[in-house]
Amino acid sequence: MSPQHIIPAAMLALAAFSPFHASAADANANPGPVYAGASYGFRTSTGLDCAPGQQDCDKNSKRSAKAYVGYSFDALPFQGGVAVPAIELVGYTGGSVTSGFDTAAGKVAGRGKFNGAGVQGVLAYHFDAFSVSGRAGVAYTKANVDYAAGGSDKENKAGLMYGLGTAYALNKNWSLHLDWDRVPVKYSGSQKTKADMFSLGASYRF
Repeated sequence: MSPQHIIPAAMLALAAFSPFHASAADANANPGPVYAGASYGFRTSTGLDCAPGQQDCDKNSKRSAKAYVGYSFDALPFQGGVAVPAIELVGYTGGSVTSGFDTAAGKVAGRGKFNGAGVQGVLAYHFDAFSVSGRAGVAYTKANVDYAAGGSDKENKAGLMYGLGTAYALNKNWSLHLDWDRVPVKYSGSQKTKADMFSLGASYRF
């Protein structure tokens, strides 16, 4: 299975897996600390610029997504709600973006994409069914560019990732999420940038 298909497959697997836990969820009013989720990136801004004279140029990558598994710690009462710290392992796929990329010969038109993974701490504040969260951690991404005139580049990048999110709990197990994540990406030897992923998704608490 190619990397760009892994996370969409994880979303389908999450939806298919949940019915097997339905009876357990009914019997257990308080789900455990482990959860998993997946989101589709409806917009991912790369901060790239078009090459001079480039006709086919789009600074936003297509078909981006993320999937994650997490472990939440004890809730802490705070200002009428509860603060819940957690730790997550997360994987990203950046889809593809057609733009200009910095090279030793200047900005060159091409198509780039990235995949990555990371670990992050999360602090969520829950009030009734709603919650807001902040997260920060480290990510490792692998990117490649295929240039329109021929040739390619492959680069790796390690750096900080961080983001914000909001969620709505449908019940004790399922929640809907709206997230922003900033992920470090290095497309070519001279091209460093950050991908801002805005995504919608769901999570399931086991």
